[in-house]
Amino acid sequence: MPKIFRYVLSKVCDRELAEDLVSEISLKAFEHFESYDEQYSFGGWFYGIARNHLIDHYKKFAKQRHTSLDEIENLVPDSSSPVNDTIQAMKYDELKAALAKLSDDEKELVTLHYLSGYSYKEMGEMFGKEENTVKVATHRAIVKLQKILPSHVAD
Repeated sequence: MPKIFRYVLSKVCDRELAEDLVSEISLKAFEHFESYDEQYSFGGWFYGIARNHLIDHYKKFAKQRHTSLDEIENLVPDSSSPVNDTIQAMKYDELKAALAKLSDDEKELVTLHYLSGYSYKEMGEMFGKEENTVKVATHRAIVKLQKILPSHVAD
């Protein structure tokens, strides 16, 4: 559940909304558990439900504007001083701007692996691709992100 919550939170940028959506997703998963095929990972199956539920959510509330990854700072431990807080805030803003320059697929790969903690194998099952294909695509997205980011943010 923490992975799904981080994934949903990275998409809706509102902690309370993310909690509500994860509850709805969990209910959908429970209601459709008979469709789960044990041949595949449970996480991949659950992610598919979450992804489809988010698509439905966006269709339903298309007039509301959501910016991906607005609450990423909640996933990072608190810093110990105002100077560190300022540096972290600057890095966060630059990271957000750099992520916005990636394609939707690249953002999805980075979010799933680095923020939500999914393995390449799980991601491969989610997308119906080979693990190595997903790993290479994620690596390319990170290389692209590193080229976009100023050098002091990548540290």
